[in-house]
Amino acid sequence: MKKFFWGVATSSFQIEGHIENDFTQWEKEGKFKRDGLNPTYDNGSNHWIMWKEDFGLLKELNVNAYRFSFEWSRIQPEPNSFSEKALDQYERMIDYLLKNEIEPFPTLHHFTHPIWFHEFSPWHTEKSIDVYFEFVAKIFNRFKDRVRYWITFNEPLVWVMAAYGEGNFPPGIKNLNLMMDALYNILIAHSKVYDLIKSSSQNFQTGIANHFIVFKSDRDWFLLDKAVRNRIHKFFNLVIPDAFITNNLIVSLPPILKYEKEINLNNKIDFWGVNYYYRLFTKFKLSLSNPFYFYTKHPETDTGWEIYPKGIFKVLKMISKYGKPIIVTENGIAINDEKIRMKFLRKHLKFIFKAIQQGIDIDGYFYWSLLDNYEWLFGKSKRFGLVYVDYENEFKRIPKESFYYYKNLIQIYNQKLDVISTENKVV
Repeated sequence: MKKFFWGVATSSFQIEGHIENDFTQWEKEGKFKRDGLNPTYDNGSNHWIMWKEDFGLLKELNVNAYRFSFEWSRIQPEPNSFSEKALDQYERMIDYLLKNEIEPFPTLHHFTHPIWFHEFSPWHTEKSIDVYFEFVAKIFNRFKDRVRYWITFNEPLVWVMAAYGEGNFPPGIKNLNLMMDALYNILIAHSKVYDLIKSSSQNFQTGIANHFIVFKSDRDWFLLDKAVRNRIHKFFNLVIPDAFITNNLIVSLPPILKYEKEINLNNKIDFWGVNYYYRLFTKFKLSLSNPFYFYTKHPETDTGWEIYPKGIFKVLKMISKYGKPIIVTENGIAINDEKIRMKFLRKHLKFIFKAIQQGIDIDGYFYWSLLDNYEWLFGKSKRFGLVYVDYENEFKRIPKESFYYYKNLIQIYNQKLDVISTENKVV
């Protein structure tokens, strides 16, 4: 059996601090002040300064992998200017991981951009592809002798929906056709980066971390609720994986959106990253402009999400049909009750192990997140971390009960994986 990666996941902007990018710019301009929410960045979790202490926690947790991201605005503060100082620190971080036998899983794009990006080369324009490629090539050429696994984008559909659909993220353009053009360019950019990485070594593995939601019709007896469920499921969960197989980017959500464009992806992906958190219910709405309604029926977490562990099994089974290895790149819960967090971990890992037992090719699991952090539109009020961050007391780190619980689960499941490996060996 292949090595199984046990890890935790973070993103640069959410934890690093000391960053000026499109999100901090929006905060200064008051553009996040909506619906009573007013997220304040205030240096995230101060990881850029405290990374050695945080990596010591990784070692204590006994994980063998760590997912993080490179902060684009830190590395390329101006269109034609790269910061060697920033790259030097990322190099020290990667070297520390490798020294401690922790596999680095960097994400190249995790929602944020330099301040100049949206004016200079917004994602709905073709120019964005070359600009992103230039940034990635700089990183790849620096670290290709040390990094084997690359994640090109985190949740690209979620980002374009937030940035171009709802207008909650920069650049805040509400235009569904431009949203799809942006997604198209992101996927082309992935393809171009995939070719770059493979040209260096066929052994390098490149994937995308996609967000998947389990959708269920509110009234199983009502055909229109089911029709809404099927349309939303096909759009949100399958539009990107399908595009890699069919070479067509197709969305059919009448009367809201219809989009179809040929896209030569040719299945250029080595693994699918699965980000899974919750289930939503779907309902038909009597509306000529938008008949699609979806909601949380049983809010149980501090973010108002339902805890539905069986959903991760359903998602893994669904994505396995695309014929690529799977890595659970995010799975976590925002809660202050540690008993609930530990139960969340136990139940989700139970269903992941069930999927492995049924022959689904799963190569790793990353809990979201190592640290309490800045959670996008929620700010610091939602705590996903295995480690408590005391924002009022110099960002002091305090491992939670779930930190040690996860460490113990890793040991237990490693033994179970060894049994499966032994049973599958050909004598």
